Amino acid sequence: MTDSKEIVLAGFLKHVGFNRTKIVRGGIDKRIKAQKLVYFGKKLGLPLDYDFNLYLYGPYSSALADDYFRMSDEEWASGQIDIPASISPLINELRKHDELFLEIAATLHSLKTSNPGAPEKAIISAVLNLKADRLLERQMPPGYIREIFKILRKMNLI
Repeated sequence: MTDSKEIVLAGFLKHVGFNRTKIVRGGIDKRIKAQKLVYFGKKLGLPLDYDFNLYLYGPYSSALADDYFRMSDEEWASGQIDIPASISPLINELRKHDELFLEIAATLHSLKTSNPGAPEKAIISAVLNLKADRLLERQMPPGYIREIFKILRKMNLI
């Protein structure tokens, strides 16, 4: 399996603070966070060659999941990536957030980029409908989605 795709993936995941065990044996929260960080890395122009579809926890790539589950320790160790200085601060800011923030942020981004003319209120309302149960289980107010939208706008991601 070792080719440049896996080297870049392993390099990126290591850059954002993951080790192989954290993803493969950690809880679903770790995999959600990894998926969303790769999603944003790709959207920021990194050569992370994965297709994402909107799914239960936001944008999801089954090929990405296959790759990080199949990756050997040796492949993981060889991972490397060059992150341009122009996007490094954005990646570093995103990696500070938990999986729920990233799940909502990636969902907002996905809906906004696939519906560029849609008003902010419509995008936020759609994400609120999609994520109502997740907000409730984490005891987060509905306004949390609007806060994340504002953060993404400030970061020039929306």
